[in-house]
Amino acid sequence: MTRARWTILGASLVILLAVTVVYRQSLVLRIASMRPFVEDRFDGWVQAGADEAELDAAFRRVHDPIGTGPGSWVYEISLPAAEHEARAREFETAGDAEAAHEEWRQAALFYYIARFPFIGNQAKAAAYRKHIECYLVSVKHEEPPLEIVRIPYQGEEIIGYLRVPPSQVPPPVVVLTGGVDTWKSDIEAQSKAVLAEGMAAFSFDMPGTGESAWPLSADGEKIYSRVLEYLKTRPELDGDRMAVHLQSFAGYYAVKLALLDPNVKAAVNVGGPIHLSFTVEHAENVHQGMIKTIAHAMGEELDQPIEEMIAKIEPFSLERQGLLKTPDRQAPLLSINGDQDLLVTIDDLYIISESGIAQEEWVYEGEGLGASATASEHVPKAVAWMKDQLSRVGES
Repeated sequence: MTRARWTILGASLVILLAVTVVYRQSLVLRIASMRPFVEDRFDGWVQAGADEAELDAAFRRVHDPIGTGPGSWVYEISLPAAEHEARAREFETAGDAEAAHEEWRQAALFYYIARFPFIGNQAKAAAYRKHIECYLVSVKHEEPPLEIVRIPYQGEEIIGYLRVPPSQVPPPVVVLTGGVDTWKSDIEAQSKAVLAEGMAAFSFDMPGTGESAWPLSADGEKIYSRVLEYLKTRPELDGDRMAVHLQSFAGYYAVKLALLDPNVKAAVNVGGPIHLSFTVEHAENVHQGMIKTIAHAMGEELDQPIEEMIAKIEPFSLERQGLLKTPDRQAPLLSINGDQDLLVTIDDLYIISESGIAQEEWVYEGEGLGASATASEHVPKAVAWMKDQLSRVGES
């Protein structure tokens, strides 16, 4: 085991999915407790605000990672979520808005953990719906207010959350998405860091996740471009100063947008796969559970032969797409990752510069995907970097 702390797509997720694969094959596996298998992810949930003792107790009751009845992940983690929800309603009835707000926040967080890592059954779908419901209630009294935005695209809707800080002039705007298991309502720290710098924040779900109507695909940056086109039409925003802050798998799209979309004036890639992570040589060394996570986001069958799935991942490579070369134009680009990332090789960060694409590189020694252990440090720094880049738009 390295020192890498995987939190976005972490070691706990890999182990969980490994257990899931075995479970499906044997249909008889039951473990004493899931608690030892979520150690790496557990700290991140506590840092997000989950009560440590309550979460620990819930996971010690879990011995079935994929079922839906008593003892299953979704069932046991939904129990404290429902208790927080009930208390929130009681406090609201009593007129205690502050206490109700905290209970709604806790309910949303526990329902998020209950649906983690993706919507694999109807019970997890129900937990996700409750998460969204509780999350939206929890933020309704916060400032600046959250607006639910629905952007028409290809006969469907891109659903996002827009927050605009008070300003004498239209502020710049930053588009944010999480990765395969962290969705628009789960990236509060990033959104609040953007707002703290006086910029508007628009968060939505990466293709293949959350409420996205589109599967994960190599050309998913087109969905981001549609979002940017829409934001340019909002008079309260400065549509000439727009940036993207995209983490985990979505960092892949940050690099593509920096190269391809003229509306992007600054891009931050946090731990995105670029080329080497999509090769057979690398994919064969990644646990099959992680490949299955990507398969789910792509809308592929989870039980197909691993060789077939790897073949479907290879076309994501920016080298195969002819983009790893000195570009004719590009937005300022910042790439961040830990040098011990076992899922997205750190060489994928370096290959960007080696290909002639200009970027700043922030590499955190001893850390895993997204340098998550020091996110509280590099997130505000990256937001300040975007603000500085956007302030220079229009300079000769």
